[in-house]
Amino acid sequence: MFRGVAFALLAILGLIAGANVATAASFNATQKSEIEKIVRDYLLKNPELMIEVMAELEAKQASQEEDRANTAIAENRKAIYDDPTSFVAGNPQGDVTIVEFFDYHCGYCKRTFGPLMKAVHDDGKIKLILKEFPILGPDSVVASHAALAAQKQGKYFEMHQALYLNKGDLDEKRIMEIAKNVGLDIAKLRRDMADPEIAKTIERNEKLASALGVRGTPGFIIGGKSHPGALGSEELAVMVKDARERCGGANC
Repeated sequence: MFRGVAFALLAILGLIAGANVATAASFNATQKSEIEKIVRDYLLKNPELMIEVMAELEAKQASQEEDRANTAIAENRKAIYDDPTSFVAGNPQGDVTIVEFFDYHCGYCKRTFGPLMKAVHDDGKIKLILKEFPILGPDSVVASHAALAAQKQGKYFEMHQALYLNKGDLDEKRIMEIAKNVGLDIAKLRRDMADPEIAKTIERNEKLASALGVRGTPGFIIGGKSHPGALGSEELAVMVKDARERCGGANC
């Protein structure tokens, strides 16, 4: 009952506010004043109506946002799933794919790292694609360059993990210390970090994130659906289960 009245009231308010100027112009000043009083009195007597209206609006906006995200994912599938510079962890032949956009300075990314790695390890059928997305300052860019350069020495994931597990500051000096502890040739690492292709990889990831509406880190695509923000073990389990059910065992 309230829903129909809510939209009727909103329509009237839209007219009064000038949303439909041509129709609103047909009301004279007295009629407009009477309509405003009716709306005001009704809302004062039924304040819970506004809660329902806001909930309906939020649900509609969320649905529209999800539709936009799904369209963007469909339009950018190749860049999301087939970029050879994006490291693949977990099971490359897994039946559920998780894509993560991340920054090594991001506290929420660090918080999700443990649950994510546990899910990948325990499940055994998750393909994890890692997208370097350094948006939290110059040191983040250096860290991403170092991780991508480490890939040329076959130690991307070791460097990735060590950067995530680092406690405290993560400036260039500390990044090089981490690289040394991982067993990387530092001289080669520095040369490889300057490779223009690494900067191009990060630029592609930034453009892809923008196209997908990923505005912060971490940003996930799980089973073809967008999920912004940190995730815990239970949330990850639910999303992976949902992806399997939606895709019927086929990779998604």
